[in-house]
Amino acid sequence: MRKNKYPHVFEPITIRGLTLKNRLEYAPTVVLKCNADGTVGKDMIDFMKWQAKTGVGWVTVGDTPVTHDDTSHWLCEMNVCDDDCIHGMNALVEECRRNGAELSVELAYAGRGNRAPKNGEPTAVVSAERPLSPDDNVRTMTREDMDYLKERFVDCALRCKHAGFRMILIHCAHNNFLAQWLSPDSNVRTDEYGGCPENRRKYPLEVLKAIREAVGNDMVIELRVSATEGIEGGLEFEESLAFMELAQEYVDIMHISQGSIFHLSARYTIPTYFREPHKPLNTGYSKIVKERLHIPVAVVGMITSLEQAEEIIKNGEADIVAMAKSFMADGDIIHKSLDDQADKVRPCTRCDLCGNANTWGTEMSCAINPRCGMADKIEKIDPKDKKKVMIIGGGPAGMMAAQILTERGHDAVLYEKENRLGGLLNDASLVPFKALMREYLDWDIQETLSCGAEVKLGVNVDEKLIEKENPDKIIVATGSVYLKPPIPGIELKKVLAVKDVDAGEAEVGDKVVVLGGGITGLECALALSDEGKEVTVIDMIPTEKFVSEMPIFNKADLLDQLEKNNVKLVGGQKIISITSDGVITEDGDVTRVWAGDNFVNALGVKPDDALGKKLLSKYGSEDVIMVGDCTAKGGNYFRANHEAYNAAMRI
Repeated sequence: MRKNKYPHVFEPITIRGLTLKNRLEYAPTVVLKCNADGTVGKDMIDFMKWQAKTGVGWVTVGDTPVTHDDTSHWLCEMNVCDDDCIHGMNALVEECRRNGAELSVELAYAGRGNRAPKNGEPTAVVSAERPLSPDDNVRTMTREDMDYLKERFVDCALRCKHAGFRMILIHCAHNNFLAQWLSPDSNVRTDEYGGCPENRRKYPLEVLKAIREAVGNDMVIELRVSATEGIEGGLEFEESLAFMELAQEYVDIMHISQGSIFHLSARYTIPTYFREPHKPLNTGYSKIVKERLHIPVAVVGMITSLEQAEEIIKNGEADIVAMAKSFMADGDIIHKSLDDQADKVRPCTRCDLCGNANTWGTEMSCAINPRCGMADKIEKIDPKDKKKVMIIGGGPAGMMAAQILTERGHDAVLYEKENRLGGLLNDASLVPFKALMREYLDWDIQETLSCGAEVKLGVNVDEKLIEKENPDKIIVATGSVYLKPPIPGIELKKVLAVKDVDAGEAEVGDKVVVLGGGITGLECALALSDEGKEVTVIDMIPTEKFVSEMPIFNKADLLDQLEKNNVKLVGGQKIISITSDGVITEDGDVTRVWAGDNFVNALGVKPDDALGKKLLSKYGSEDVIMVGDCTAKGGNYFRANHEAYNAAMRI
């Protein structure tokens, strides 16, 4: 028996007769794994099984609309509005319990953020004077509308109980529907439900009271609340706390979050990598809430390890710790920590490519963990099927391929032309605020060096070497190379490579023009402006399309900080030439000169695909697989990791 190093985390908690095995909650996330009509299928069951097997006390199905039969918030969310769905809902409950976790569900409604009705009728919102967009077709809710939504919450809560759920979570945070009543930003009604804080909290309390009366005393209700919305004129902490003190009469766990999902500048809803790493966001609030309430308090937000969770509970900052992204990055975080292998935990980079999937309606996965949601272990191959696999390239794709191939039982040999692993991630993690990516890169390199693959650094692979080694299969992961377009003057000394600037290896003047409005260019601009430099970013694409490939919360945070640092973003500028006087651009018939002490080339990368194409022609696609950035323009480490994983699983 191993000794438990986390006694506070693993102290069970009993609420309304339900004993939860530890104080860890897998926080609700929008996973979009149900069928298109919201019914539960194999994908959803498999994903919830994986979540349960992480070892948490309970898992919460994220954002589950109480209006699914009218309109869901996202495609493929779970439908809890129809009795025909009870069978699938119960299957989820039983699957989680079989794998050691209780199951809860986050009942929600987006209110003014909901999809508009297809029939063209205006959407009923708390206050029509506060639409999210001036073009929104909205009207102020009537008493009839209010009663209808209250009945929907009650109806769905009861259906969850009938399906075997012993817990539910009511979403009253992030300026979703119930929170819209609380917030002076979204509630400007002049009737008894608007105006003073006492009036604004009336309706949410009515809904909570109705739910409690309907489900009885044998169901645990958790309530998710924003301690503060973090927006001008929004809900502030003291007012939120006063609401919580009243709401605890009807609920059993107060779940402390922060922010507004509809105001991207209130970015603490989903922490970005621009924030201080490993600093829990909401424990200062949860500690005060715990002192004032008589029910257990859960806290969420930038909690990344069991060590942090133990300290939070030990120090009286919360009774329960909720985490999500760290579990996505490594579903074995609990098991590894208990086995004294916390240093083996794959660290989350906060890239938010998992959450960005929700924006586009695609299913959620993790950029650095392709096995996120896969509960079954990787099966080793039959020894007679062992292959010698040559991996060309030691970036994220090559490293992932080496790790998975050796785990399956193949002989993998990784060749990297540079004297270190990591590829362009070494450059991408140079700016000061990319500490989380540097942690991940260090982990990835160490994992590769210890996985059992043979690693050969400083070796440039050519056809002669391949013929000499005679591998059974080849994975080409040669990545990308920096673009240096044929712009007159780009060779001038005043023109600096972005990687040299980010590394601090180039002397940069006080006035800088960055060429390129992609992620690399804008991150470089932010780092330079943080140093007090005057920075302008120019690109041929429209300004509104700058960093369009970036997940929305990270993008909003980056653009917000650039604005605060007075960085000028200028689109529609075709670069004609560069002289000692400046960068010369054309915008239609207008020619401009952008003066600066230095000009930074951040014009992107292109696939390094020549070797891969040659090998495909020579050996065929059965024996040669190209993965990652070398296969297409505009790649990222999500695609590199996933393509490499899939390739390694096919061999």
